[in-house]
Amino acid sequence: MSLPAISETNHLPLSGFTKVISLLFEPTALLTQRIYDSRPFESYDDLLDCANKHIQDLSPLEQLEVVNAHPRIGENANNLSALSRAEQGIKSANEDTVLARWAKLNREYEDLYGFRFVVFVNGRSKEELFPIADSRIAHGNKSQELTTGLAEMVDIARDRARKLQATPACNSSPKI
Repeated sequence: MSLPAISETNHLPLSGFTKVISLLFEPTALLTQRIYDSRPFESYDDLLDCANKHIQDLSPLEQLEVVNAHPRIGENANNLSALSRAEQGIKSANEDTVLARWAKLNREYEDLYGFRFVVFVNGRSKEELFPIADSRIAHGNKSQELTTGLAEMVDIARDRARKLQATPACNSSPKI
């Protein structure tokens, strides 16, 4: 799987553009449409800068829609995109215990803030992320947490773009 050249992405119809954006972000029609309407882009970095600006300009309710499109850490692998599954793929010897703790942390976080916990996993195991979730539950506030979660989503998208642009293109482009 790789990203098409940005020049190609700039000329895709909305349906094809949506497939490309869905490789970078968990799909939301709202954000995709805003990015689509801002074309053309000089690079994927430019596209992601634009996406970040649009995210910041969304209403709080719209920001909730965007952050809640992101999967929960420890969610059933069948409910994850291929990229999320790979990013969350570092398994533990005691996976059942780890997943049970993530289910509890996700419930606590969502009960406290009203939206999903998002963190840039960046190759870390699910256990390594426990202290981050614990700290954000104990010390955050709703506004700051929403800002943090949205920033983490952009970091994830930047990492995906970097990896997908580095992937050899031999027959691995998404079918647009």
